[in-house]
Amino acid sequence: MSFFNELKRRNVFKIAIAYLMLSWLILQLVDVLTPILMLPSLFGRIVFMSLVIIFPITMMITWAFELTPEGLKKTSTVSEEESIRHSTGQKLNYAIIAFLIMVIGFQLWIAQDDNEDTVNNQNAHADPSIAVLPFVDMSEKKNQEYFSDGLSEELLNVLAKFSDLKVAGRTSSFAYKEKNEDLRTIGHDLKVSYILEGSVRKQGTTVRITAQLIRAGDGFHIWSETYDRELSDIFLVQEEIANSIASSLAISMELTPSQNLISTKTKNMDAYDAYLEGKMLLSKRTPESINNAIKLLNEAVLKEENYAPLWGTLAQAYTLVYYFSNAESPLNGIYLGEMAARKALEIDPTSSSAHSVLGDILKDQLQWELAENQYKLALKYDPNNVETLEQYGQFFLRTGHLIKSAEFLSRAQELDPLSALYNAVEAIVRDSLGENERATELSNIAMQLSQFSSHNILAARFIQDLDLDKFENSQTQLSKVIENNNLREPKFFNTQLVNSMADKEKLDQYLMSILNHLKISPQELNQEDRYGGIIYAGLAAELKNYDLALSFLEIEAKNSLNYKNHDVLLYYWAKVFVPMRNLPRMKQLYVDYGLVDYWRRTNFPNFCRADGAAGFNCDDFSQVSG
Repeated sequence: MSFFNELKRRNVFKIAIAYLMLSWLILQLVDVLTPILMLPSLFGRIVFMSLVIIFPITMMITWAFELTPEGLKKTSTVSEEESIRHSTGQKLNYAIIAFLIMVIGFQLWIAQDDNEDTVNNQNAHADPSIAVLPFVDMSEKKNQEYFSDGLSEELLNVLAKFSDLKVAGRTSSFAYKEKNEDLRTIGHDLKVSYILEGSVRKQGTTVRITAQLIRAGDGFHIWSETYDRELSDIFLVQEEIANSIASSLAISMELTPSQNLISTKTKNMDAYDAYLEGKMLLSKRTPESINNAIKLLNEAVLKEENYAPLWGTLAQAYTLVYYFSNAESPLNGIYLGEMAARKALEIDPTSSSAHSVLGDILKDQLQWELAENQYKLALKYDPNNVETLEQYGQFFLRTGHLIKSAEFLSRAQELDPLSALYNAVEAIVRDSLGENERATELSNIAMQLSQFSSHNILAARFIQDLDLDKFENSQTQLSKVIENNNLREPKFFNTQLVNSMADKEKLDQYLMSILNHLKISPQELNQEDRYGGIIYAGLAAELKNYDLALSFLEIEAKNSLNYKNHDVLLYYWAKVFVPMRNLPRMKQLYVDYGLVDYWRRTNFPNFCRADGAAGFNCDDFSQVSG
């Protein structure tokens, strides 16, 4: 008998065919399960090599042994009468047919899924968008959350540099942290086509990062990878992940030879660690976290003075002092913040975040043109920087350019729809534009997102809806503002103010008593509440006692930044102040805030216009076209 016939007789060919089919099915199963179970890509290679190694061993066993009713025996010891190889061959035929059916079925499923992928990809690529969910901290002690969160935010910022890719903002993406929400729901809520999620395990000087790209429409895994690297390679890993995602989504970014996805890097991993922890502390927005961030970042810049993001984050921390901390006086915080921001730009002139925070500082200093230039530079280097879009929108709102403000604030809200602040500020400008329904809708969203506990949002809503003809509603809203003020025994900003709203004459008298006190101690205007001055002015304006309203606004304008509400100009264009716009004292306030000089050097807002060489007039916006 020939060797070929002997192979056939011993069912070696049938075993080989069955083995290859089974191996193919195993490899397809591994390919599907690897991203779902977040297995390392090395796992697939190990399975493949194992199957290759086992194949010749299986063939040798098939040649040397035969299955009998008594078990496995050497082929040479099995007689023809004892052999059941024909029956075994028949069973192998059935197995091969079954495997063949599974292979064909799997191929048809893949072909159908590929067709769906093509349609979905065409739709997704028409407007590629992504949300970066906070990576899971997989460290043994679960004490590296700041690192996993920080890395997620860094990836978000890197991806935002792809101009063709819409990236959901941090607040919205991180709203799903530790929530077992269906990815399709997240994609729908954030209006994104793709979601990036993963995990981080940091141990000593090494880090394991697992990332996977998922199509939000159906939860299908597009791409996944595991990176086992030294911590010093962290920037390279970020760029690799970003480029892999860009490749998967068929998008590109035009970079000049001098540009990088990450413009500034450091070899000092302690400094980078402090940077990530500092950002995490700032995101909490509490007095303690802001103070701790300032301390941590100041210590870090002493060890690594040439890492721009450290200085930029320190600058941001100082700008938040006014709102959340008493670590420094507002004036000193602005000074220190400007120093830090300029140091960051000295190291990296292309830092979008540093330009943006310097714009915030200059805006608070009423240096309008210098601030605007910084925002323009920030958006030049990162057109999708959502914080810059929002702050630039606030800039235009403060300077009365309501239509431009709405444009930028709307873009910010679209990128970060779950940010209570972004919804609230856009509500202010929509209300000032006379878009009452949209303003109320956005304000309601902001209230819900903040769980009706944000002092800033409650105050904004009170001013937006202020109407003494419906005093009960306004009373309820002001009561909420006072409840969230957390000040013990305020002298004026208290329930007596709320109760007096039911009687316009009593309210007028109460406001006059406050004004008489403030004439002696003007620095106490916002001492009991940051919004005290603008709320007093709004109530007086609603009483049509415009002289009284202007007196409160004038005290605010004359106070130093240590005692002034930095956001007061956001409310200057509210409908309650519309009748005052063309009054001489109100127009003088525009001059005092440097707005008129800025308007003359650039453009007047739609509701104001120049009148001769030195004069100007302002009207109700709703009466002005455009």
